[in-house]
Amino acid sequence: MNINFTLIAQAIAFAVLIWFTVKFVWPPLLKAIETRQKEIADGLAAAQEGRSAL
Repeated sequence: MNINFTLIAQAIAFAVLIWFTVKFVWPPLLKAIETRQKEIADGLAAAQEGRSAL
């Protein structure tokens, strides 16, 4: 296998992409998912409460 500058540059670029994603993309994405899960759980609880009130 011939390891040249292009392969090393691609590996570095990929590592930078992973770092950027973990640092800046993943936390807001997880926060949005958790917020949405809470909204859905609250909605289901309210529906159950309304159903049992009937």
